[in-house]
Parts: sequence; C-alpha cells; structure tokens
Amino acid sequence: MNTKISDIKTAFPDISAPDTENYYQNQIREWRNIFEGHPPWEKVSVQGLKKKRKRSMNMLNVAKVLCDCFADLTFSEQFEITISDDLYQEYVDRQLNENGFWKKAPELLSAAYALGGCCVKVFAENGEPRIDYIHADKFIPVGWNGAGIFDGIFSAVTVKDGKYYTLIERQSTGKAEYKLFKSDTGGNLGSEAELTELYENLPPIVEYGGTVPMFSYFKPAVSNNCEYDVPLGMSIYANAADTLKALDVAFDSFSREFVLGKKRIIVPASCIKAVPDTDSGEPVRYFDANDEAFVALDMQDTENLKIVDNTVELRVEEHVSAINALLNILCFQVGLSVGTLSFDAVQGVKTATEVISQDSKTQRTIKSNKNLLTEMIEGLIHSLIALGVFLDRLKPKEYTVTVGWQDNIVIDDNTLIDNTIKTVSAGLLDRVTAIMRINKCDEKTAKEIYEKIKAENAAGSADFF
Repeated sequence: MNTKISDIKTAFPDISAPDTENYYQNQIREWRNIFEGHPPWEKVSVQGLKKKRKRSMNMLNVAKVLCDCFADLTFSEQFEITISDDLYQEYVDRQLNENGFWKKAPELLSAAYALGGCCVKVFAENGEPRIDYIHADKFIPVGWNGAGIFDGIFSAVTVKDGKYYTLIERQSTGKAEYKLFKSDTGGNLGSEAELTELYENLPPIVEYGGTVPMFSYFKPAVSNNCEYDVPLGMSIYANAADTLKALDVAFDSFSREFVLGKKRIIVPASCIKAVPDTDSGEPVRYFDANDEAFVALDMQDTENLKIVDNTVELRVEEHVSAINALLNILCFQVGLSVGTLSFDAVQGVKTATEVISQDSKTQRTIKSNKNLLTEMIEGLIHSLIALGVFLDRLKPKEYTVTVGWQDNIVIDDNTLIDNTIKTVSAGLLDRVTAIMRINKCDEKTAKEIYEKIKAENAAGSADFF
C-alpha cells in the first residue's frame, strides 16, 4: 500500500478514517505476494557439505490458477447490459468498448479474488470519459452505509525527475478532490505540491453534482474474518494458506523426484581414473563410460568389481494422488465442488468445468459472486451516465439499467451431446437445432448433415438420436 492512513489524514484532515493500516500492510500484502508467486515459504533451507543455504522452491502457484478459474467462471459468458434509453445505451456501449472494459475486466477480477476486492473509477480526461481499473490495495473506503461505499480514497505514485509524487484523490458523492505531495524518497509522503507540477489540467476540486459517486466497488462473496470494522472484501484463499503451502511442498517434492531419482551407476574404485584439473592442479576422479580398452584388474574380490545400477523408481502416481487430494481440500475451503481443480500428470493443472451443474457448490458460489459483480457493473453504468451529463454528452432523464447474465454453464462436449440428445428425445428440441448446437455450425450446414443422417437411416443405419 503506497499511502498510509496517516497520509490520508494529512491530505484530508476532516476525514474520520478507521485504522486499517494492519489490514493493508499485513493481510493484503501477503495475499498479493502469494498471488505473484512470492509466498512466505518461497525459500527452503538446505544443508550442504560446506554450509547451510536456501534454495527456491519449485512452486505450483495454485493461488493464481484458482483466481483465474474464479474469474473465468464468473466471466465465462459475456453479460448483456440493457438501458431503457437508446441514446444512453449507445453512449455506454461506446465507452465500455473504447476503455477496453471487456478485455480488462477478467484480469481485474482475477486480482480482485486474490486481494479481496477491486474498484472501477470514472473520470474525464481532455473532455473524454475514462475508466480506471484499481486493485484493492490502492483504495481505502472512508464513507459507507447499508447500500454500499460512497466515499473513498485512491492513491497513485509517479516518479519524475528523481522526485516521488503521490496523488491522493478523494471521491465522494458528486465530488472529487485532489492533493499532490512530493518527496525525495519513496515510501514517504513528503510535502504538499501544486497539482500543476504533474497535472496541468487537473483542478483541485471537481463538482460533478447529482447523487452518484464516480466509482464502484466489488468484493468476493467471502465472509471477512480479518477485518470487521470496514466493508472490505477478503481474498478467496485467505483461510487456505496452509493448503497452498502444502501444494507447493508436494509439487516441489514431485519436481525434485526427477533430480534426486536420476540414473546412478555404482562402479568399483579400481575403474575410476584420476587426472589433474587444468585450473587448480588438484586430482579429479571420474569414470569413463566410453572407455572400451581392456584393463587389467585384481580379480581376488569379484563381487566388488561389479557395476551396479542403483537408480530408484520415480514416485509419480503417489505425488499426483497427493496433489489431487490437496486440491480437493482447497476446493472445499474456497466454496468449489470437489474436482473443480485437478492435477493430471500429462496435462497439468486444469479446470474441470464439466463437474459444474445447476445444483453444485461451484455454481452457487459463482452465482453469489455474479450478484455482487452485477452491483458493481450497475454502479459503473450510473457513473458513466452521470459523467456524460456533466460533460454535456447526455441530457438528464429517467432511465433503468438491467444486467442480464447468460446463466448457461460451460460444459464439456460429451455432456453437451448427452443433454442435447435427451432434449430431442423428449420432443423439446428439433433435430436441426440440435445438430447446430453439437457441431457448432450454421443452419444450412446443419440441414445438410440432417439430410445425410436421414439417408443413412433409410438405408438401415441406427437412428442418430
């Protein structure tokens, strides 16, 4: 976190901000480190012949896979935003496309599941509406009610000419305030500076008017058992750190199995040659596997002259079973159905979307997150429209916003075929549409396929359906 609670109170003394310093500096920072592949257990102590040292653990980094899985399941079907006014609809669609919302939202969601939340903030740049995508550690709520957060602090650090500039922005209902601070060192707020030093066209206060804040907050559907006083979200793996560590330990053992279990040949000492090292002059002993010349050896102890293959058998199945067991525990801890994450020795870590059904634990968890995400999207739309009115792009009027999710679940091809055949057999779907769905083709191609099927059936073949 770049900005401390004390820095916020320096910039805006009238704010009564709760003390969440520990939450940002400890919890969110640890979740970020785990997400980025730098958990506390990243280094492993090893003992060598000379001294103790640390090595980097081979990590599976399931936290990143888990958050990407949540984001993918939440955003697997692009939802439809419907606004009652056509001009508002056209304006919002254009702004979402121009600001890369459909591309950046899944990435923002993945980080939100890791850090416990995210924000989308709307502002004007050179008279154009813009959307800023903000991670949880760059936002501090300072005003909220039962409906949500309506007053918050955003921070951003910029380095210019060797100086560290910290912009602290307060966004409240219909109003934005900006303070700029300059320091010679990073991590220090420094003294207040003029906004024009870094932002030529940014006024200290912008009055948007109305009752809509220019930001919207999303947090995962996880009960926060670390911070009760502030409506902040929590990482989906906050209570599963031990399982994530165990997964990395198991994968590290799995990876080192190929190092420690590599082929080893035991040869008699009499077969070892000694040659001086060209640099140090010290004798170096080695066994020449390509030496085909006859060697005269003492044959009194024939047992000690045998060359023995001492290679151990790799424990691949045991490691895969252990990792899968831990992944099932992780799924239980984060609200997913058992088997949603699985480890295959050939294909690696994969998301098994085929286990999701309408009644599954995964579906209920994702549905809860979609409900919270819907609130954030609706808030974003209201902010964009309020900004459009402020910029004279739109005329103020009454309107409604509806976010419609396509709740059909992503399923594998076998399940799709099986469900489609059952639907056709029940008389609830025509066969041409069924062929279009299964073969992912247009109606013309589906009709051609259907005619071929009918011809084969006429010739005595079994009915496809």
